[in-house]
Amino acid sequence: MAARSKQTAFFDEPSSTGSLFAEVVFNLPLDQTFTYTIPENLREQVQPGVRVFVSFGTGRQTGYVVGLTDQTDPDIKLKPILEVPDSEPLLSASMLELTRWIADYYQAGWGEVIRAALPAGLEEEIPEVFHLAGQGAEALESGNAPKKEFLILDALSKKGKRTAKQLRKQLGAQFNSAALNNLRSRGDIVATLPNAKSSAQYKLQKTVLVKQDVLQEEIDRLLSRAKKQKELFALLQKKPITLAELSKVWPGYSPLLSQLKQKGLVETRQDKQERTWDASRARTESPTTAPPFTIEQEAAYQKLGKHLAKGKFACSLLEGVTGSGKTEIYMRCIEKGLERGKSAIVLVPEIALTPQTAYRFRSRFGNRVAILHSGLTNIERFLEWRRIRDGEVSIVVGARSAVFAPFTQLGVVIIDEEHDGSYKQDTSPRYHARDAAIVRARQDNALVVLGSATPSLETRSNAQQGKYTHLKLDKRIGKTLMPVVHLVDMRIERDKRKNFSILSRQLQRALGERLERGEQSFLFLNRRGTANYVLCKACGFVFDCPNCSVSLTFHGTTRKLLCHYCGFNLPQPMDCPDCKGEVIRFSGFGTQKLEDETRKRFPDARIARLDRDTARKRSTFEDMFDKMNAGEIDILIGTQMITKGHDFPNVTLVGVVYADLSLHVPDFRSSERSFQLLTQVAGRAGRGEIPGEVFVQAHQLEHPVYPFVARHNYKGFFAHEMEMRERLHFPPYSRLAVVEVEGEIERDTEVAVQQLAEVLHPHLEEHIQVEMLGPARAALYRLQDRYRWHLILRTDTHQPLQDILKALRADKAFQKLASGKIKFTIDVDPLNML
Repeated sequence: MAARSKQTAFFDEPSSTGSLFAEVVFNLPLDQTFTYTIPENLREQVQPGVRVFVSFGTGRQTGYVVGLTDQTDPDIKLKPILEVPDSEPLLSASMLELTRWIADYYQAGWGEVIRAALPAGLEEEIPEVFHLAGQGAEALESGNAPKKEFLILDALSKKGKRTAKQLRKQLGAQFNSAALNNLRSRGDIVATLPNAKSSAQYKLQKTVLVKQDVLQEEIDRLLSRAKKQKELFALLQKKPITLAELSKVWPGYSPLLSQLKQKGLVETRQDKQERTWDASRARTESPTTAPPFTIEQEAAYQKLGKHLAKGKFACSLLEGVTGSGKTEIYMRCIEKGLERGKSAIVLVPEIALTPQTAYRFRSRFGNRVAILHSGLTNIERFLEWRRIRDGEVSIVVGARSAVFAPFTQLGVVIIDEEHDGSYKQDTSPRYHARDAAIVRARQDNALVVLGSATPSLETRSNAQQGKYTHLKLDKRIGKTLMPVVHLVDMRIERDKRKNFSILSRQLQRALGERLERGEQSFLFLNRRGTANYVLCKACGFVFDCPNCSVSLTFHGTTRKLLCHYCGFNLPQPMDCPDCKGEVIRFSGFGTQKLEDETRKRFPDARIARLDRDTARKRSTFEDMFDKMNAGEIDILIGTQMITKGHDFPNVTLVGVVYADLSLHVPDFRSSERSFQLLTQVAGRAGRGEIPGEVFVQAHQLEHPVYPFVARHNYKGFFAHEMEMRERLHFPPYSRLAVVEVEGEIERDTEVAVQQLAEVLHPHLEEHIQVEMLGPARAALYRLQDRYRWHLILRTDTHQPLQDILKALRADKAFQKLASGKIKFTIDVDPLNML
C-alpha cells in the first residue's frame, strides 16, 4: 500500500471504542493514501472498492477506499468520511490489485488508475454550496468568532450562498480552508449540493402528483368552469405521472398543468431514476455456425484448448497472416471458456472496432456480448459496464479500457492486433492495455491469446525466448492466396513518364479494370486534407501553426488551413502575409485531394472517403460497412481507418498512394510501424475467391522495408530489425522511460529540464545500470502553444528503471520542480517519442 499522507485532516477525535479507519486515494497524480475515520453509521458500507465523499483541501471530493485499518497515529486528528454513494464495491479485490500494479509500474497515481477503470459518467462531481446556519449567524452577531472564521461568516451573510472557490476568490489571501472546515464541523455553516444534472448512472425526471391536503369541495369550486383542467386533473388523480409520460397521453399539456399548479391542486417533484439498458436498441444479427477449421487452425486451437483445460495462466502468440482465420480461433477459445463457466475479454484497437467486429461476435454469441468503445455516449458506456458487473453478459469486445471489464470469473483474454499503438494510453495513467491484460490474466489464471500478422518486436522476442507459446498460421483459409504486391517508383513516374498525377499509371489502369469487372478497391493515404503545406512562391513563406511546430494543412471542402494538433485554423489565404505576393502555392496532398483526383479520373465510379474529417458521426462506420457489403461503393479512400477490422471479399485491389510517409517519422520504431501498416493494408486485398493485387507507390524504394513488404516476409523483417535494435541498444534489447518537460515559456522550460538533469545525477550514480540520454528538444518541439523537451532513461532490464523513477518521484527537489507551472510527465515503455 502507498505511504500514508503526511497531510491528514483536521478534526474528529477517533473514538476509543474500536475505531476503524479507511485508506482513501483520489484522482490525482499522488503516490500516497489519505486516512479518514469511518463514522459508526457507515462502518458496514465502507469497504475496499467503494467510493466515498470526503473533505479534501477546501472542498468535497470523490475518493476511492483501497484499504481498512484499525491503527493510526493517535496524535493526528482525522477527518471523517461524509457519505458512501455505493451500496456495494465498484472494484473487486482483484481489480484493486491490478490498478495498484498499473500505478506502480507506470508511475501514476493509484486514484488516477482507478478512475480510468470506472466508466465515464459514474462520478457526479458537483461543487458544494455553503450557507450560514442559525448558530453561525449568532457567532457572527456576537463577534466571538476568530478572525479567519469571522471573515467567512461575514461573506456568507452578505452573499447568501458561496462555494469554496467563490469564497477563496472573494477573500483572497485572507481565506483559510481550516477555518472553513472548522465552521462546517461545528454546524456554523451548512453545505448543500445544487440540483444535479442527469448523469450516466441516473436520469432526473419530473413527476406530477395531486396534492392530498385539498378538500373535494375546494377542488369542485376551482374546476367548475374549467372543463379541460378538470379532465387533466382526473387523469392525474389515478396515479403520479412523469412529464415524459404525460406528453405522450396529453400533447400540449403545459398551459393546463401550469393553471392547475397556480390553483394549488398539483405539484411537481424531481426524481432520480436509475437508467436501464434498452435491449431493443441493440443491433441484432442472424446467428451463425462455426466454419470447419483448416489443418493449421486445428493444430493451434488444440494447443490453446489444453491450456484452457488446465485452468492456469498461459500466454500464447498467434502469429497468422491476414485472412488466415485468427478470429475463428478466438471465438472457439471463448466458446470453450463459456462452457467452463468463464467469461472473456476481447481487446481490439479502437480504429478496428468497426460494426463488422461487433457483427461477427454478436452473430455467434448474441446478446451475451457487450461492446465498449469511445464512440459510445457516457450513458451507453455506463449501462454496458453495469451489464458486465451484474453478470448479464459473458463477453466484452472493446478498445483499451475494456481491460478493466468487471468480470469475476475471467477465463479468456484475446488481444487482437496486439502490435497496435492505440493500446498505449497517451495521457495519465499511461498504461499499455496489452501488458495490463497479461498481468490481469495471470492474477485470474486466464488464457491470453495475442494475435497479429505483424507482432511487435517485443512480443515476437518473448515468444522466441519461450516466455509465450508461439503458434503460427502461414496460409490463408481455403484456396485464397496472398495478394501480389507491386512496388511503384514514383520518381520514374515523374521524371521518365512525365506523370505528375497522385496515381501512377499502373494503379490507374488497375482501378479501371476493377470498375469494369464490378470489383471493389481501397486507396490508402495516411494524411488528411487537400494540401499538407501552403507557401508563397515569391518569398518562400510557409503558413505554420502559431501554437505548434508544424505547417497548416489546407482542407478544400471547408476552404481553411487547419492544424491537426491543436485545431487552430485560418481562412484560405488570398495573398502572402509576409511579402503581399498574390501567388500562393498549395503543395503536397491528403485524402481530400486524392478523392478529388480520383473522381476526375473515374467520374462514373461510386467513391467514398473515410477519415477523421468524414467519420464524425457514430453511424459513419455502419453506413460504410453496409454500403461496402451491398456493393454500393466502388472505391473507398481513407487513412488508417480502412487498414484494420475490415473483411470485404469483393475488394481485390489496394493502392498505397504515398508509402514513404511513416518512414519519415523521427522515431526508432518508424521502420517497424511502416512494415506493419503496409502489411495490414495490403492484407485487405484478395480475401475472397478472386486473387488480390497491391500497388505500393513510394519515392524511396531503396529502403530495406519495401522488399520485406513485397514478399510478405515478416520473419525476414524481424531478423533484420532485431539486428538494428541490438546495435543501437533499443527495445527489446533495453527498457526505456521518457520524462517529458513542457511549459508555456520557452526559457523557463529549458531551465527546468536542465534542473531535472541535475536532480537525476545523484540517482544515476546510485543506479549505474541506468543511462540518461539528453535532455533534448522533442521532435514536435512546440505543441498547443507549449514547448517540449525529452529526457530519456535507458537500462537493460525494467527493475533498475523502476527503482530510479520511484526515487526521482520521492525526491524533494523533483517534487518542488513539479509543483510549479512546468509540467513533468513520466512515460514508461513509451511508444510515441515525438
